[in-house]
Amino acid sequence: MSEQTAHTSKWTTLPNWKFQPLPRDTRTIITCVFLGLCMAVILQITERIDLALTGGSIPIVSAIVVCAIWVPSAAFYGFTGALITAWINPIISNLTASQPMAPFLFLTNAAHTVPVALLVWIMKAKGRGLLLWEVILIGQVGGIFDALTFGVGNRVILHLPWDFITVQILIVQPCYFVGSFITYVIMRRLLKTGLIKKNDQADSVQTI
Repeated sequence: MSEQTAHTSKWTTLPNWKFQPLPRDTRTIITCVFLGLCMAVILQITERIDLALTGGSIPIVSAIVVCAIWVPSAAFYGFTGALITAWINPIISNLTASQPMAPFLFLTNAAHTVPVALLVWIMKAKGRGLLLWEVILIGQVGGIFDALTFGVGNRVILHLPWDFITVQILIVQPCYFVGSFITYVIMRRLLKTGLIKKNDQADSVQTI
């Protein structure tokens, strides 16, 4: 009975953490740069897979993967984490010319991560972490903003028709849904490390 309860709890509420909209401490910046570099390395692989599958116009594989780092970064480190992790990969993508949409990735990535940070700020209660359905909802909202902005980029850069862009959004959105479950597991694991500031830790630092 207890094992079943423990198993169920893993898919209900995440452990609590201290959310700050604009953290500026050194640990936050270094951690976010590290996460951004990890995301950039992963995306250098997934972007080329998407380039082979769809010519880079529909980021099927990338859409699943980006949730795993972008959402935790924005959720744990606010707008600071959102922008740092969102903009490291576009810099590398433009330098390596990994795909034709590379110049537009600054907008698409920020369109995904900034709404995530804003929604966490609004939705997260101080006394608890996020619920699974909240993580999924936040992932879907961030994903639709990303997909819409990416669609505009496809129209501007690749001159693709709006019908194709509509299909692209319908294909990519379920990928963000799948990615949200991966995100949830990663967030839970990160909260078990010492990288995320808990509420009690923040209070003790302020007291000192």
